[in-house]
Amino acid sequence: MSDARIPVTLVTGFLGAGKSTLINALLHDPRFSGAAVLVNEFGAVGIDAALVRGVDEMVVTLATGCICCAMRGEMITALRDLHFRRVKGEVPEFRRLIIETTGLADPAPIVATLLRDPIAAAAYRLDGIVAVIDGEHGADLLDARAEARAQAAIADRLLISKADRADPDALARLETRLEALNPFATIRLTTNGDAPPEAVIGGFDDARPRALESVVAEDHGVVAKSVFLPGGEPVVATASRIALFLALNGGKVLRLKAIARADDGNLWAFHGVRHVAYPPVEIEDCPGDMENRAVVIAEAEPENLALLATPSSGAA
Repeated sequence: MSDARIPVTLVTGFLGAGKSTLINALLHDPRFSGAAVLVNEFGAVGIDAALVRGVDEMVVTLATGCICCAMRGEMITALRDLHFRRVKGEVPEFRRLIIETTGLADPAPIVATLLRDPIAAAAYRLDGIVAVIDGEHGADLLDARAEARAQAAIADRLLISKADRADPDALARLETRLEALNPFATIRLTTNGDAPPEAVIGGFDDARPRALESVVAEDHGVVAKSVFLPGGEPVVATASRIALFLALNGGKVLRLKAIARADDGNLWAFHGVRHVAYPPVEIEDCPGDMENRAVVIAEAEPENLALLATPSSGAA
């Protein structure tokens, strides 16, 4: 059954990485016609909104600062308001929503809002998280800023910007580092926001992560761990165990992605962001090395990893 909700593309990345440049290029592509943009900014002047051209009244600006737990109320209000204005015909019938975070933002609270607020969850669905990584300064930022590491770790798509300005060897090292930091994400080099829509759209429920070997990586406090799942359980049992694992880790988890074959014989994808567990999604296929497997990316060594691998009582 098709999902009638508006797909949301969340664009994140540290200050100066090139988020507005990317969005500008996308909005001039016919495949992104009819998109609305929600711009969050740090400071009182809507500079980024002025840089996003060609969408006029479809740009909504939050100018009170970083989207974080304290800002979640304004984000909910903006999402609800945009939905009701669309329903009443006060804005055009946009077919996609792009949310651009400030460069200092942790995207996780926005993800939680899209899931937990009843009106937002009924009107919108998260289609994918895109992180723009500065090709010139990305390695230094990953070393120095926890926000940059969190943005890269949570994403479905990683776009390395300014590829024409950066040293090729440094770009190769950055790409290798990002592959270890976030084994879920696809990575693409870009220049002046030239990523095609297919490199941006989707990814959140995409069951085609890169082929995984043994994922046990650590990058300045961000760790990636792989755990094998029992498989053959009821979907609700696996989902409940993942939800408990996320709750016990108290927001430490940047991203969890898991695929398990349930007792109904079908494959199911499970997602977690911070302490929030998403409803499982039935999928058609996945790489062989991802079946009955979870990968956890966390800000520190996650506790209770064995919980994920422990069969529920009565499971096959």
